[in-house]
Amino acid sequence: MERGGSAPMINLLAEPGTIEVGASVWPGPEEAHHLKVRRARAGEPIRVVDGRGQVGHGALQPDGTVLLSSLEVIVPPPGLTLAVGAGDRDRFGWLVEKSAELGVTDLIPLETERTAGVASRVRAQHLQRLQRRALEGIKQCGAAWAPVVHPPRPLGDLLAEPGPGIRWVASAGGGNPGPLPPGESILVVIGPEGGLSAFELEQLQSAGFLRVRLGPHVLRFETAAVAAACHIFQLREATPHG
Repeated sequence: MERGGSAPMINLLAEPGTIEVGASVWPGPEEAHHLKVRRARAGEPIRVVDGRGQVGHGALQPDGTVLLSSLEVIVPPPGLTLAVGAGDRDRFGWLVEKSAELGVTDLIPLETERTAGVASRVRAQHLQRLQRRALEGIKQCGAAWAPVVHPPRPLGDLLAEPGPGIRWVASAGGGNPGPLPPGESILVVIGPEGGLSAFELEQLQSAGFLRVRLGPHVLRFETAAVAAACHIFQLREATPHG
């Protein structure tokens, strides 16, 4: 929360490849509307992000463009992939926004036994809108990198792909994981409403996934995913770097 009554810096989104020192960035319709809502005036400092680590600083011009005077290149955060059995696309959309705030790098809508026949599950045609929500999330919180929302993927396909050495599956019968090696990527599988089947849990454990407990009660998929991201952030902060 801002203190002292000062207005927070205005963040705008830009297409990757358009943020360069000396460039004039034309805000798209949604960004122009954002400027109007914020009552931005010529000369006001503006921060421009592309969701891929490029951050430009400049000032709003009388013609509505943003003239960039400096550029930051932010290194990507350590990999954090959440593969989530999302039977409800609206709640998954909420999760996309929270993931942008919590440093999640990749989100995979996971197709499981208990999501296969759910009409409200995430489908490929929803990806563009979900990715936009990820970008809106970083505009709100100021992050430089937006999570990538991947196409829906069956659990079997996920297990057949090479992944990071650290792999968790959220489970009420799991334990508390230890420290994380600095900078290590991690993949966390979150089950859908009703949980993963016994067969799916067996598959995951056979593939090297560690069962971890994220709370004292049964959590909805979006709550469990946020709990996992927060827990990993705290573990990484507590782990000495270098």
